[in-house]
This record gives sequence, structure tokens and C-alpha cells, in this order.
Amino acid sequence: MTRSLLSETVTLGLPPRDTSSVCGVIVTYNPAPTLLENVAALRPQVNSLAIVDNGSDSASLEIVDHARREFECEVILNGCNLGIAAALNAGVRYAESQNYDWVALFDQDSTVAASFVGNMLRTAEDHEDAEKIAILAPRYIDRESLVPMPLQADNRTGRILANMTSGSMIPLNVFRRCDFFDESLFMDYVDHEFCLRVRNMGFVIVQSKTATLLHSLGARSSHELLGRTFVTTNHRAARRYYMTRNRMWLYKKYLWTDFAWTVRDARSLLIEIGKILLVEEDRRLKLHHIALGFKDALAGHMGHRITL
Repeated sequence: MTRSLLSETVTLGLPPRDTSSVCGVIVTYNPAPTLLENVAALRPQVNSLAIVDNGSDSASLEIVDHARREFECEVILNGCNLGIAAALNAGVRYAESQNYDWVALFDQDSTVAASFVGNMLRTAEDHEDAEKIAILAPRYIDRESLVPMPLQADNRTGRILANMTSGSMIPLNVFRRCDFFDESLFMDYVDHEFCLRVRNMGFVIVQSKTATLLHSLGARSSHELLGRTFVTTNHRAARRYYMTRNRMWLYKKYLWTDFAWTVRDARSLLIEIGKILLVEEDRRLKLHHIALGFKDALAGHMGHRITL
């Protein structure tokens, strides 16, 4: 159960900067052969690397096994899609069982730049509130456009409100204090929920300006309307269900304790629905799943509800 520690002095005792104290975790689900390139970039920067597979088909498992053999990775096979939170937790528990200080979490399509891990640890060590850091976030660059992807931040204070899981580095003792990722969400907004939880327990999220991660966010496409260009992510209808349900569940839970994040994200939700109506395919199906997400959030129906 989440405890409010905002009135207390929160310290973790920051782990050392030595990269040998870091375990990498990559979550896979039917990965493309480019997984091998991403593993090759990350593997020399961490002491150990675990690949947690969420029920990939046989062809994709051959790619995972290739990575295991070539790069000496630990492979954890879930056998079926247990959801992103369960897969992340399996990786975190592996890192914990091996007595690492840090865990670095990645999607299968994220690529680290050179010195990524070292730069992240240097950022933590140099930060004025180093002992309050729960999450280190990198500088995200969109793989297709090479445009920076800014993190959600409070316009007034500049503090980071949330970041995506991929590329984040977390001290293992944070999980002992704040618990693991919430598996009831299954898919989407697992990262946001964890960010909201640790911040409401008095910790901070810090971004490194020197650690860069190439990342892909959905099947992005550009469109023009009235002389203005905008981007859509074109997520499938089933993903829209989980994104909407989990957002609404978080709004109910954090409206008063994290008002700034709730308002910003609700605005983003409305904009995304507008883009779906204007230019995306399968509008009717996506809107139907969005409505289902609203309904289930209000009813408290969580977990794995719709097949991806």
C-alpha cells in the first residue's frame, strides 16, 4: 500500500557509480532481428543482462536465443503474455537475486548510445538530491525523426512528473521501499503509475542530459491540417482500451495528490481522441475500445481484459 512520506526526510543511500553494479533488463514480445543490435549496444555497458520474453512465437524466440548465446544473456521465458508489469517485475527480481544495486530497463526496440550507463550514473552522483533519486531517465530521441522527446514536467516548478520505463535506471532499494510495478494494469501506463507512486512517497525523477536513448513510440505518422503539422501514434484499438482504462484509474487515484500530472495527461487524452477522429484508421473500433476503457476504469475491472 502506498504511504505518503512527503513530510519525512527520504533517503535511500545512493549505490556506487561503478557500472558493474548495474543489471540490464530487456522485455521482448515477438522481437525483430534488430533486437540483436540493441543488445550489442547495451551488453558491454552492464555487468549482466536479462531478457524477459512475454510469450513470443517460435521464430522470435530464435532471435532471443541467438542473443543469449552471442552476448551471454540470461533469458526468462514467461510462456505467454503476462503483461509489461509482470515482465518488468521478473527482470527486477532477477537483478535483486543477483545482488545488483541498479536495474536498467528497456523495450526491445530501444537503442542506447555509447557510455549510456556511465553517464546515467554520473548524473545521479552529481545531483544535489542524489539520495532521493528513485528513477534516472535518459534524453529520449525519436528513432525516425531524430527529434528529442521531452519528458512530462511541471511548468511551474520544472520537476519531472513522469517518464517511460524504457531507458530508466532504478536503484533496487527503491522497490523495497515502494514495491514493484503494478501488474493489475497489465499494459500501458505502468511506467506512469510507478512514477506517480514514488514521487508521492517523497522521491524524485532525474533526467540525464548526457545519456541518450533512441526510442520508437507507436507507428508514428505525420499529417497536415490548416497549415499545421501534427503526429499521430496509430496505436491499435486494444492498446487504446488499456491506455484509456489505466489513465482513468490513475486519474481517480491521483487527482488530488498529483493534480498537475492529471490535468496534463487528461488534456493529452482529449487531443489523442481528436487525432483519432481526424486522421487515424479504424476510428469506430478505436472509439469503441476507448469507451470500454472508461467503463472498466469506473467499474474497477483491471488486469488482462482484452487480447492484444
